[in-house]
Amino acid sequence: MTEAPAATEAPTAAPAKTEAPTAAPAPTEAPAATTAPAAPTAPAASSSKCVVIANYESSGEKMSMDPAILYSGGDAPYIYGVYNRLVDVTPNFEVIPELATKWESNADATEWTFHLQQGVKFHDGSELTAKDVVYSYKRILDPATGSSGLAILSAVIDPEGITAKDDYTVVIKTKAPSVTLPTILTTKETGIVKDGAKAEDLRLHGMGTGPFMQDTFTPGNDYVKLVANPNYWQKGLPKAPCLEIRTIQEATTAVAALQSGEVDLVLQLDSSVLPSVQNDPNIKLLQTAAGNSMTLSMWTDTAPFNDVNVRAALKKVVNREEMVKTVLNGYGEPGADNPIPITDPLSFLYGKQAPAQDIEGAKALLAKAGYDDKNPLKIDLYTSEAIPGHTLMAQAFAEQAALAGIQVNVNQTPAASFWDNVWLKQPFVTSAWSRRPVIVAEGMAFNCKSQYPETHWCRPEFDALMKQAGSEPDEAKRVELLHKMQQMIAEDGGAIIPMFVHSVAGLRANCSGWTPHVQNFNNDWSQLACTK
Repeated sequence: MTEAPAATEAPTAAPAKTEAPTAAPAPTEAPAATTAPAAPTAPAASSSKCVVIANYESSGEKMSMDPAILYSGGDAPYIYGVYNRLVDVTPNFEVIPELATKWESNADATEWTFHLQQGVKFHDGSELTAKDVVYSYKRILDPATGSSGLAILSAVIDPEGITAKDDYTVVIKTKAPSVTLPTILTTKETGIVKDGAKAEDLRLHGMGTGPFMQDTFTPGNDYVKLVANPNYWQKGLPKAPCLEIRTIQEATTAVAALQSGEVDLVLQLDSSVLPSVQNDPNIKLLQTAAGNSMTLSMWTDTAPFNDVNVRAALKKVVNREEMVKTVLNGYGEPGADNPIPITDPLSFLYGKQAPAQDIEGAKALLAKAGYDDKNPLKIDLYTSEAIPGHTLMAQAFAEQAALAGIQVNVNQTPAASFWDNVWLKQPFVTSAWSRRPVIVAEGMAFNCKSQYPETHWCRPEFDALMKQAGSEPDEAKRVELLHKMQQMIAEDGGAIIPMFVHSVAGLRANCSGWTPHVQNFNNDWSQLACTK
């Protein structure tokens, strides 16, 4: 199954006044092609029941209602129910309004003006104004907050450059010309909070302008309940009276709960269980285009991964097509060791094939690094089922690496503690990243100031290219810079990215009004409803 070429970020045009574009196409039912008609209108609220959603991961004790934190994708379902952002993106990565109605920049894209929706109320009844937006962004840009959005935003925005022109107008001045600022503002941590909100309060008590309000939430508890916001600024929404979000990490347990009607929506079905539900008339399967990247990430400053020959050899042993078949059951596409799918028109390999397995080439590189049959490369790879399919990917990689004489010891760890105790703490781990606009994806984990330095890869020349790309008004030149960045990541970086997942969600047939986004964290629950 191949991603539709349209499912990508369009290169940013020259700065201009921006109005609300048309809606993006909805994802399709699996396993058909990835463009389909929009979801049907949800039933009226009076006939709707509380919607039960099965999430596939949890942040455990680090769970937080603070939108600036979003420690893992497990936090996103409830954060996106409680908060709105200034701007959003379609599955094609076209920037669209949310709390902003429109925006424009000055001639050199160093000053952007955003006009806000009027009459929007926080859950406590107070009105949203520009000062709340200013506070929210300054808070993300404050290192003391600990937001993962700091690195990407601070590269472009000085906190002192964010001001309220009046109650409904926000002005953002950038450090340098930034034609991609609206795209950068869509980073996932940018839910708008009330002016003066404190971290210690927000962690336990979410309070935004979103379609749902917090009802039940305790860090470490795999159950969250949200109730409909009766004063939501989008009239007639939300359609459901409440949402119950449960964490179910075991694939067969999740699908059994879906089949029995215990849950109404499973956000991501493991590909191994899809055959059991493909012909179930009570379940709709909704598939995205290329979404999560599946990665094997190594610390480039730690032996043996500090040798570029070793990194390149480990990339060459991967049979990407085979991994898509065996790990994802075909629900995905091969990757090329950078966070942009080859099927994205902004990929430096667009229109080409993924790198083929090259065992002899890997052996030659290993020989340069001092490894041979008498002195084989031995490495530990840490994995878990925190993301469905990761253990199988690790095992497949170990088998493929063995063809080049590499001995990979796969350490399977508990899913519940993987992100806390293993990720960012071991030098070679499986990981996953949601799709993001190109400029955001390349900066998120690969610049020197990344909040998530899972490969310890820092190249000042890469950071300089990212800054230059964000400032370049000429589309062709900007794409050329993005291509150079991607090539650096693929050839020198510490991430093996063998494939992208076409995520498949399972929705009960009596439910409608929701489709999965290629950004698995990006959930709009306002139209979702299930009949009683």
